[in-house]
Amino acid sequence: NKVKLKGMEGFQLNQDLSEDQKYELAWGSQQILTATAASTILIFWDNEVILRRGLITNKPFNPGDICERAFEQQRLISLVNTELFPGREEFDCVLKGLPAVIVYPLSNRGLTIVGGWSKRSFTNSDEKWISGWSDKLYDLLNI
Repeated sequence: NKVKLKGMEGFQLNQDLSEDQKYELAWGSQQILTATAASTILIFWDNEVILRRGLITNKPFNPGDICERAFEQQRLISLVNTELFPGREEFDCVLKGLPAVIVYPLSNRGLTIVGGWSKRSFTNSDEKWISGWSDKLYDLLNI
């Protein structure tokens, strides 16, 4: 069941990026929001948010323990039901009350964070798509 999330519909993109980087962020985030059960996406790069899209907030993002674990393990972390995870509040600055979250490290320089509309909202295919696009994004941002 889809949760009624509170946030404003938005698209915030760092204007200091190259045109190629902006295009990829715009294209890829739109694909994730339309082809998966994602409600929001945030890209964190070199200690700053460079993209927020979907339902968003303007709260500052600071990676917490779950994000640090993604960095340490260098792998996707999927919180299929955030109610079961201590520390889920670290994603309230992305969007409060997200029922599912995917965190994917961009090496040690950033994160892709995707929030879902409902518990268990992301499929294995969604995870592969988000991981693959994030790897491509890392190569483009790491110039």
